[in-house]
Amino acid sequence: MPKVARTYQCQRCSRSFARLEHLQRHDRSHTKEKPFACQRCEKSFTRKDLLARHERLAHATSLIEESPALLSPNSTFQALNTPSSTISKDHALPITPAFAGQSPSRLSPSSIHPREDHLMSYQGSVSNPDHAPLENFSPHFRMPDLTPYDGNDFSSFLDSVSLPSNPYSPTYQPLPLFPAINLHSLVPNHTADRTALSETIPPSTGNTILPRLGSNLPSLQPDRLNPPHWGPPKGCITVTTDCRDRLVSSLNHYGNVLDNPKLPSRHALSRCLTGYFTGFHDYYPFLHPPTMNIDEISAESLLAMASLGSRYYHEVEMSMNLYEISKAMTMERIRRYSNSAGHRMRASLKENPPHVEEGSRFIANNNDDYEVLLDMIQSLTFLIAVSGWSEHTPPYFEALSMRSSIEALLRMGGLNTLPRVEDSSWRSCTKREIAKRTKLIVFCFLNLHTIVYDLPPVILAEEITMELPCTETEWQATGQASWLEARKQSQGEPKLTDALGFLFNGDTDARPKGVNVNSFSTLGGYVLIHAIIQHLWLVRKSSRLSYPQTDGVISPDIANLERVLERWCQCWEHNQESSMNPFSPHGPVSFTSMSLLRLAYIRINMATGSIRRLDTWDPHQIALSLRNSLPAQRSDRLTRAALHCAHALSIPVKLGISYVAHTHVALWSNQYALCSLESAVLLAKWLEVVTTPGLYPVVTEHEHKILDFVIEMVQETQHGASRNWLLENNMRLCAIVTRLWSRLFGGDNIWEMPDLIGQSLSEYADLLEA
Repeated sequence: MPKVARTYQCQRCSRSFARLEHLQRHDRSHTKEKPFACQRCEKSFTRKDLLARHERLAHATSLIEESPALLSPNSTFQALNTPSSTISKDHALPITPAFAGQSPSRLSPSSIHPREDHLMSYQGSVSNPDHAPLENFSPHFRMPDLTPYDGNDFSSFLDSVSLPSNPYSPTYQPLPLFPAINLHSLVPNHTADRTALSETIPPSTGNTILPRLGSNLPSLQPDRLNPPHWGPPKGCITVTTDCRDRLVSSLNHYGNVLDNPKLPSRHALSRCLTGYFTGFHDYYPFLHPPTMNIDEISAESLLAMASLGSRYYHEVEMSMNLYEISKAMTMERIRRYSNSAGHRMRASLKENPPHVEEGSRFIANNNDDYEVLLDMIQSLTFLIAVSGWSEHTPPYFEALSMRSSIEALLRMGGLNTLPRVEDSSWRSCTKREIAKRTKLIVFCFLNLHTIVYDLPPVILAEEITMELPCTETEWQATGQASWLEARKQSQGEPKLTDALGFLFNGDTDARPKGVNVNSFSTLGGYVLIHAIIQHLWLVRKSSRLSYPQTDGVISPDIANLERVLERWCQCWEHNQESSMNPFSPHGPVSFTSMSLLRLAYIRINMATGSIRRLDTWDPHQIALSLRNSLPAQRSDRLTRAALHCAHALSIPVKLGISYVAHTHVALWSNQYALCSLESAVLLAKWLEVVTTPGLYPVVTEHEHKILDFVIEMVQETQHGASRNWLLENNMRLCAIVTRLWSRLFGGDNIWEMPDLIGQSLSEYADLLEA
């Protein structure tokens, strides 16, 4: 596509734009003008999408009352661009030809996207209305009515989407869509659920059981123009000569396990520690840069951080050297601690009768012991982060072997025990928050091993009774005054068990007074989605023998899990810090959480975890396991998941897959690569089924639309490829789409796991073509 000339120059800065409206919008950032005024209240906004978001949240009920034309029967899916909560229960969807003779469902939850012109419109034929839908397809299953675009090819849609300065802005992305599904018939007592959920929905939006099951997630940028920017510490981390001398001195205490270790220069250590904060820290924020002093961090932890940070500068040899030194020191320190503090704890327990919490109480009452224990847990976390994503440098099984050590340390000090707060000062509360975040992120790290290697979890979510992490605004505060101001805006953090109880049962009765169980922080949402995926893994494994034909998941379980994910989405939206933007000023944790949400929806439909064989580190074996796995079973839920996967692929297609692979994907978390692997497999399996010649029952209208979307995406990347040529061979389209996914991980990746995923998908595409 030819490059668009930028002819409109800003008079106040050096920026230039291709369109006049872009320049005008940019100019308002200088003038602070807010031309978009709400017609129902006195608020005004700088951008039209912010106004649309405000009207959707604050004036949803009046919106539908003033716009009855939204329910006009002129379109098959005319009502799906309207929030379901704004429609009274007397309004129902019209009966479409494809579902003639069946009871129409009321409008399932959806929402108005602030930039509907970003969404793809599908141009495709409609299935024969004379054929009844599949048994697995619900008559309530509806696809969103996507705004049509001018033209008949995918490029006209791409031309209609302007590229802002940040192409990953939530107001730009064609965000993932999940067609709404009516679960009322699957809920034994949805009246109780509806009552429980009513508190999560603003009063003006009504009381629906499901707000927007997988519908397009709106822009969640706050209304203010300039949200506070936060990131790693400014500039480089400086390791002084005294600090390096302290590290060298510490090595002398571990002469029994170290053989002539050599430390890099202080400049190299400074570079490596800077790499930790610029690369790793944002994805796992449990250290607190404003209060951190590297002179107070133990040598083994500091070296493990440097080993992790050097990976982000592609210095593998230095990383391995620091890793071996830190690992030897950490394991020896754990052994010595077990022989000293462990003896003291056992002596204390002999004087007092043993109790369930005596061990943790002993640690909690000895702050020195607790700090030592927490430091060792953090050291192991850094080491696991280094070794968990490589075959040999270092071998991944070292990370798996450290799982038992870190679990033992967590339980030794009390899984839910946090340090005592001496006062309510910023520094004292921050120490407690660091300990809480460390333990919760360790839980997520261990759960990643369950996701990647299909291993049983060593810590169950139901065992954790700590509060969820605080908001990022509180965590990012740089002083007592800013922290107190952020704390005033907080409604308190629910306990993990209370939040899970609400997500699974809609139970808000047992919540503590003054704590909002219906909302969670950005990192809290990340922990909760990990807990949900763990539960899904346990459901599949425990039920596989009883229900082998469904691979361990039966309809009631699926219905419940979809309600859980929907409640999670609803709480996610209530958090103003949440964003689909990986470059959000509040960090990329929310972006990673949405990738895990997609993974959860995929795993409801397919048991991909047990077939991937990632532990072999052999792309050919992995590809064979994917090819020989069971085919996809057509259903409305599978169609919805396929749409989600297709939209996830459409983003790098728009921006350029090679560009994204070499400039962005390499810096994103390994979890993004894992979710992309399962997205590619599900989309390929779905395409394989719906493109089978002579398929009966015939392809439904919804499947037609997604198929057309995928074909147009492929035609954007395969110039000159016709629809007939793509569908000439049953496997051709599957292979091409899989190869598009593989190209995302063909850049210069930091870790071996994304390379393995890219090679495996490429081999899988070869097998599909063959």
